[in-house]
This record gives sequence, structure tokens and C-alpha cells, in this order.
Amino acid sequence: MSKQNFKRREFLGLMGGTALAALWPGGGALAADSGALLTLGFQDSVWGSVAMVADKEQVFKKAGANVKVLKFDSGKTVRDSMISGRIDIGTLGTTPFIVGAAKGDIVALATVAYAGRTDSVVAGAKTNIKSVKELKGKRIASQVGSSTDYIFQNKIIPAYGLKKGDYQIVNTKFRDQVAALAAGSVDAFAGVEPYPSVAVLDGIGRVLVNYSKYDMLPVWLAINQPVLEKHPKEVVAFMKGWLMAVKTFKDDPKHVAKIVWESYTSQGYTIKEDAIDSMMGKFDVNPNYVKGLKHYLNQQAEVLLKAGRISKIPDWDKVLNHKILEEARSA
Repeated sequence: MSKQNFKRREFLGLMGGTALAALWPGGGALAADSGALLTLGFQDSVWGSVAMVADKEQVFKKAGANVKVLKFDSGKTVRDSMISGRIDIGTLGTTPFIVGAAKGDIVALATVAYAGRTDSVVAGAKTNIKSVKELKGKRIASQVGSSTDYIFQNKIIPAYGLKKGDYQIVNTKFRDQVAALAAGSVDAFAGVEPYPSVAVLDGIGRVLVNYSKYDMLPVWLAINQPVLEKHPKEVVAFMKGWLMAVKTFKDDPKHVAKIVWESYTSQGYTIKEDAIDSMMGKFDVNPNYVKGLKHYLNQQAEVLLKAGRISKIPDWDKVLNHKILEEARSA
């Protein structure tokens, strides 16, 4: 997997959200005089694939919404850009979502998907590592602050009898993990698709375990509450467009896979179509809040509270918005 000319994306990843809001041309999120404009941020992994399809198919325009779409390297960066005011709506993993709900005005419009099978722990093909328990004393690439990292360190590692300190985490962006594994600078990585599939298909790594046994891994479609309160009609139109993209996932998965593959190749990646086909089959797109979701959020929030990451557990009845999705479906 190769990359070319990532200056703009690296700039996005390196700069803080507040600085971005100040420096980016045209300002940031929904400006006071912009009216219908909404700004959507998504992470450049399988978790952002619904947004990729929505952008490519121009479904927001078809639904009567004016939406600007931006890519980011992770849900954590999306959340920081939401808190700073650069973007209005974003796709987030659970850890960034809870922190954003506790520290900012971030609320959920829907779920994007349940993505337990899209995250995996991958060991180097040249190592003798065949189980997570054999990661003791090893160097592991993981994007710290992400849901992928949180679940790896707090659920998967303990399930194999290991604890923090038994291994070394190397904070590595998802997009750089395969290269780190190929170079031998790490022994394994905790990553999100398409990177596990790329590693396997290129003969660089082997999957030790995916996350589905340990976590449902909901991916969230979230919005800044003040934007929702000020522009509810525009948000309903946005959601109508989003649901069009969801329908494409259900009705034409081959077309979806082609769009996602073209999204990566257009950025300079050399990536096999087989890797895209593999990853898309693991992504359960579903905008509905499933049974037990509040209990799940409380469990995750309690861990973050004890760790000092948040100062309070959000009120999920207020944070989980049902109205916009219902209105979009009935419109």
C-alpha cells in the first residue's frame, strides 16, 4: 500500500482543531450568515464509507441539503474539529463520542453502523505471534484516543491475561500502521479496515482476532447541539440524504465497494479491490439505536470517568436524538 502527496491530510492531522477553524479558508462550521450550509467530517476508514458514498452520489443535494464534506484521519480528530466549531456533523467511534458529549455539546442523530468485525489485532507475518497472549513484551501500533485503541487495551488485552505495562503501545495513525508492521518497527497493530485486510492480502500480517466478540463497536453520526437547535429543517434534509446513502449500501453493495475503492485510489493509495470487498463485508450499516445501547454507553462512560477522561456521565436520554431520524423517514 503506497501513499503520495499527503501534505494536505498531514496538515489536517497535525494542526489543532481551534487553529484549523481560524486558518481554514471560509472559516469553519455553520457560519451565522450561511443559512443552509452544513459541514460533515468523516474518518478516512471503513467507518467513514457511508459519508464517502453520500458525497460521491450527491445525495445531500438530491435531498435539498447544502453539505460540505471533509475527510479526517480518525474519529478523535473529527470530534476535536466539532468541539472547535470547524464542522457541524461528524462520524465518531464511541470513545470520542462520549468525550465529546461530556465535554461539549455533541449529540447523536443516529448510528452509522455496528462495526465489531471491522477492527482487528494484526501480527506481523514474519513473527511467530499466533495469539494476543503472545503480545507480552511486544511493540504494538495503536491510534491512542480512538475507540479501536480503547477496546484493545481495556477489553481484548485483559481477556488474554495481560495488563497495561506488559506490552508497549506505539501511538500510530491507522493509515501508517501497515507500513510500520512491514518495516518491523512494531510487532503488531490494533487497526480498523481497510488496513487489516491490506496487511493480510499483501502478506504483511495475520489477523489474531477481530473485535466482534468483545464489543458491538457502534459508529455514531453526531452533531453539535447548537447547530441542530438553530437549523432543524436543514438537518432533516441532511438526514434524508444520509438515508439515501444507507439504502445504496443495502441495494447495491458492489457499487458501494467501487466508490470506496475509487476514494482511496484517488488519494494516491495503491490498494487491491479485494481488500475493499473484504472490508465492506464486515461493516453492518444500521442507523437505528439497538436494544441495550444506553447500557453499553454507561459502561464505557464509567471507565472513562474513572480514568479521569470525563468529569460526568452524559444523560443519554438527552444525547440520543430520535426525532431527526423519524422526521427524515416520514418526510
